[in-house]
Amino acid sequence: MRVVSDGMVRGVPNSNCIDFRLPGAGVMVAKRDGYADRNGETLGMAPIERYSEATVMTELRVPAAQPIAFHYIGDRCYNMFSFVPEAGMDYELEAAGRYKCGVTLKRMLVGHIEGKLVPLSESKLCSWSDNF
Repeated sequence: MRVVSDGMVRGVPNSNCIDFRLPGAGVMVAKRDGYADRNGETLGMAPIERYSEATVMTELRVPAAQPIAFHYIGDRCYNMFSFVPEAGMDYELEAAGRYKCGVTLKRMLVGHIEGKLVPLSESKLCSWSDNF
C-alpha cells in the first residue's frame, strides 16, 4: 500500500475501529518532523506522477483479508476510516486537507498505476476512552 498525505496518517491493522494501543498500530506517514514515521519507504510499486512537495509518501505492506483502520489528521481536517485489502492487489491511499478535506483509496493490479476507487467505511474510536 502506498500512502500519500499532507498531514499524518496512522494505521491500526486487524481492526475496523481506532485504538492506538493495539499491536502494530502506529504512524505510517507524517509531514511534520518529530514523529516516529516510515516516510520514504518503498516496496517497488509502479511509479506514480510526482506529488506536491507539500506531501509525504511511503509504501508499506498491509495484511490481506483483514480490516485496517486509519486516522488522518491534517490542516483543519480529521478523518477516520477503514477497509479490507484484497490479496494480490496494490493500493494507493491519498489523504489531503490542504485543498480539500478528503481521503481517496485506489485499488490497482500489482505493477500497474491505473486503478479503481475503493469505497471506504467510516471508522470510530473502539472505546470512548481512546480519545484521551
